[in-house]
Amino acid sequence: MPEYADIYGLSETKTPAEVQRFLDRFLPSRIESAEEYEVPQYSDSPHTVFQTADQLITHCCENSAEVHAIYWRSESVPRHAEVFFLSDGNLIFGISTPSEDHASVDATARDLCCFLSSRDVFVTYEAVPPGSALAFRSVLRSLQDNPSESERQNRMHKPIRFPTAG
Repeated sequence: MPEYADIYGLSETKTPAEVQRFLDRFLPSRIESAEEYEVPQYSDSPHTVFQTADQLITHCCENSAEVHAIYWRSESVPRHAEVFFLSDGNLIFGISTPSEDHASVDATARDLCCFLSSRDVFVTYEAVPPGSALAFRSVLRSLQDNPSESERQNRMHKPIRFPTAG
């Protein structure tokens, strides 16, 4: 199984419609990775069990302190999408793609920046994102702006941009 590059972006919008828009753009042909969703996540004694990701997304959007991660996999290509509902009421969107395909990693990172209208995006490898917006922004501040190709050797970096002709 290939190593995956995990591309994470902090969203300013947390609605079921925005999650759907993200999924439709980045993983249009998808399968939920779980059969049911316990609340709280990973609880031995959940107070609620949802049967679909859509039900859980609605619940998490209506309950800002609910912490949950939801995963989907592509039906056709080696790619995954994730949404992470954070304890501080924020939301992180994630896309995982094989790390050896540098062009795809870079294009996906740039596309996520465009989707979010933000540069609050970074790439890591086989790792979950920080658990709060504050921690996410702290990671961003610690990373080099405009990283070069050599930054791929680090386990975490901002999106690599290629120079534009001009």
